[in-house]
Amino acid sequence: MATTMQQRRSHKKSRRGCLNCKKWHTKCDESGPPCNNCLLRKANCEYAWQKGLVQARKSPSSQTSDDGSLSEPCGLVMKESRRMLELELMHFWSTETYKGLCSVPEDHHYMQFVVPQEALRYDFLLNGIFVAAALQRSTMVQEPEARGYYNIAMELYDRASKSFRIHLDRMDPTTHHVLYIYSSMTAFINIAFSQCNYMEGNELNTLSTVAVAFDLLNGSVNIAKTDFQGLLDSPVPLRAYLNYGLASAVALHPDTRTALARLDNLNEQYHSSRHHRLTPLASDEMSVATTPASDTLSTASTTSATSNTPWKVAVALLQHCFAEEQRAILRGFCFVFPGGAGPDFTAAVKVSDPMALLILMHWAVLIERAGNDFWWARGLGKRLTIGTWKAMQLCPPRSPSPALLTPQWGESISWVCGQLGLPEFVHT
Repeated sequence: MATTMQQRRSHKKSRRGCLNCKKWHTKCDESGPPCNNCLLRKANCEYAWQKGLVQARKSPSSQTSDDGSLSEPCGLVMKESRRMLELELMHFWSTETYKGLCSVPEDHHYMQFVVPQEALRYDFLLNGIFVAAALQRSTMVQEPEARGYYNIAMELYDRASKSFRIHLDRMDPTTHHVLYIYSSMTAFINIAFSQCNYMEGNELNTLSTVAVAFDLLNGSVNIAKTDFQGLLDSPVPLRAYLNYGLASAVALHPDTRTALARLDNLNEQYHSSRHHRLTPLASDEMSVATTPASDTLSTASTTSATSNTPWKVAVALLQHCFAEEQRAILRGFCFVFPGGAGPDFTAAVKVSDPMALLILMHWAVLIERAGNDFWWARGLGKRLTIGTWKAMQLCPPRSPSPALLTPQWGESISWVCGQLGLPEFVHT
């Protein structure tokens, strides 16, 4: 007798459903966790792949933090489009965003290829890449898309910061250069947040944002110092900078050389006086809580910023930055200034020491020029100068230093304003 083959029934059960739906023998919509069935029954929704992921995180060999990455099912966008967003941001980093962190040709290969490869091993670096790319995209598109990129950047920056702290506590020779490059990136990411249209506040917020960036760059310097020789031997192309030599300040434009000589003279006068005690700004005036990086690694000195530190090194470094900017070989060399000026100078900026702010104003001239090459610094110099001037007005010395009463002080500020195309704040 002939047998009839029974037609194969289509599979109606979910193959990747949650554990509860498998136990209940119900079809899972796979939208979780939690899925709709678990949501209705108020059950703890778990997936087999999720258990495997948690187990991997608990493994000592795992390089990821407990906060995960954008590809996990608890992100800002639906699961189906999450991977596409990751690919989009990584592609944008590898074609556009990385360029904003390069100073010399040797940086390009490292930032474009090596950093993404390392990011596959360290989630804080991967999320840092996504944050930088999302912020740049946010400045290039219209609402509501711009807001979406900004929100993604905020969430992922928080994840990256937490993971970074964990890895920093366990730093070893294999992670040293990765932690160093991420800590450097955070300073520029912090500034990049202020480029978006969603950072509420005025120019004083710009000043506090830059102060936080100074803290972060000082932290990066401290990481480098723990094993500088190892950093030179790492994939980070620091040795390439040595091949370009140093610019000579002798070749500076006469007007710039005169301005910096005047600044150095004012610094000497200011610190020779015993009457330069300050009234610090109220905490709500210079709060850094409005910046996303305010809770990240900060290594600034807590010593008094009104001490007799002359900041001769800061002025000399500023002169070198102007010389390098004029030579135009080391792109964005001015960004070494915060780390070179040191934590005491940063502390002085935070309490609005007038001399420190005047030095900062001159640095802002270079930042404004660098904004032509670095998208995250666009327009920053002007905003920083205005914020610096406002801080000076809010925080006058109790007993004015003789340096503040000379025509040279007004001439210095006027020079800065002329370089930036701003109306003069003071008249000599």
